[in-house]
Amino acid sequence: MEDGKILCNFTILDRKFTYKVLPEEESMIRNAVRNISDKLAELKQRHSLRDNQEALTVVLIQFAVLLEKTRMEDAPGMMAREIQQLDRQLDEYIENNVG
Repeated sequence: MEDGKILCNFTILDRKFTYKVLPEEESMIRNAVRNISDKLAELKQRHSLRDNQEALTVVLIQFAVLLEKTRMEDAPGMMAREIQQLDRQLDEYIENNVG
């Protein structure tokens, strides 16, 4: 393809999707689709859900909670990196503008 992207075909709940993706992202997308499909299958076995939309909504919430937990766990590290960056900027400012 002209923009360096390739076509990636996959299926979730019997619906076929085609996306143009960067080659280096294809395996991540396929892994994500596999995880979604696995969660959907697990949900359908354990719970009686009304329809596919309800199942997708539950899986979406599960992944959103997992993402939020990951962000919260990384928050101290992210804050430390931001403080280090501000410290470097302050040192640079002092070096160039004071004295």
